[in-house]
Amino acid sequence: MATAMASAVGEPGDGRVIGPVEPADGVWLQDGANSLMVINAVFTVDHLDVGTFRQLWADRVMAAGGGERYPRYRWRVAQIGGRAHWQEDTSFDLTNHIFEVPERGEEAPSTKEKLEEYVGRLASRPLPNDRPPWQLLVVPEFGDGGSAIICRIHHVLGDGIAMVQVLFSIMDSSPEGGAMVLPSVIDRGGKPPNRALLALSASLAGPLVLLRKMLWRPDPAPLHGVALGGEKRVAWTRPIDVALIKEVKKRFGATMNDVLVACVAGAFRRYLEDHAGEVPRQLQVSMPVNVRSSSEELKMDNKFAAVLLSLPIEEREPRARTLETKRRLDALKRSVEPITTYGLVHVMLKTLPQGASRALIDYFANKCTCVLSNVPGPQKPVYLAGRRLRAMLFWVPQRAEVGIGVSIISYDGALRVGIIADSELVSEPGHLARAFETELEELQQAS
Repeated sequence: MATAMASAVGEPGDGRVIGPVEPADGVWLQDGANSLMVINAVFTVDHLDVGTFRQLWADRVMAAGGGERYPRYRWRVAQIGGRAHWQEDTSFDLTNHIFEVPERGEEAPSTKEKLEEYVGRLASRPLPNDRPPWQLLVVPEFGDGGSAIICRIHHVLGDGIAMVQVLFSIMDSSPEGGAMVLPSVIDRGGKPPNRALLALSASLAGPLVLLRKMLWRPDPAPLHGVALGGEKRVAWTRPIDVALIKEVKKRFGATMNDVLVACVAGAFRRYLEDHAGEVPRQLQVSMPVNVRSSSEELKMDNKFAAVLLSLPIEEREPRARTLETKRRLDALKRSVEPITTYGLVHVMLKTLPQGASRALIDYFANKCTCVLSNVPGPQKPVYLAGRRLRAMLFWVPQRAEVGIGVSIISYDGALRVGIIADSELVSEPGHLARAFETELEELQQAS
């Protein structure tokens, strides 16, 4: 079932025009009919009413820095003179952005299964384009004495690291308040410290990187190349003990990310064997890589590069698959491809007409099967308005005809993997989630 073409860009309003949307942000205004550029997330907490949460957001986010720290939450996107601009929303009302669900006539998503179904329906709908493109929906009664908060934030406002910064700013280290949990947990690592040398290497490598991208072969079916329908479905794994993953990584001399990406590769292999009867010759994932320097101040923007990684799904044995995943990720860390890719996209958006830049970026995006993101969260309990945060999940958007996203996030010693998929590709993403759990279990037993 195809949806209508959606866009976060609306008609000009009466508010003050702030300025044009910069290319690194504007690339995410290219919503497709079946692919919305919206980051979806869920937080479960001890019981929290919508009024208390709305006031917390007003105090910690809307009023931060005298209202100047996160101004984009008051800005809408308008098409002015053939280009997207930031514009103040003169009708801004927090109740239009933070409200209670379900809507009238809908059943409350009070269980994990019902919440998965509800979030899937939301992920298929565009955000309103006549106001700032974000929503926070509060489910007051979820689980055993808890509540759920569904976050929907358009990618034009900022990338995952920028979003985490904002979300952490509403959290406390104790029920009584205490110091805010700032995003010091964010891993920006892997980049050489000499930024000038990196920039020179990237400029020299640019033509070669572009040529390699042009020559990349698109992934074959069955999870790629099929026309999407626009109906999204989501699932997530049970909580997984981070200590178990650390134990595995030590045995392999690997990083946690190496182990997790290897498990994603194994999950895809298992799913394809069970549901397609065959494993294709390649399966590539697009991975966002932060290109901010270690000393750079975090702010609301998009500053990352999407790089392709070919998963070693051809490896049958979990141990060999993990070692090969580590080898490929190590090579990517030594590469200048992330910063070069970021620069190439910036140049394309600056110099090419909107239609041409979109077609070229979609051409590169359409070579992969899945978007894969891994975000570390705080490893101690945190609190919202005195309520303990129980769990956190998120789902990355996919552009063009890419129809699967895998998102990994850890919190308080537990890790969860979120799966989002177009129903034309994966009708039950819970099967992929369980395949990840099985893969990790087998990897733990591998000698």
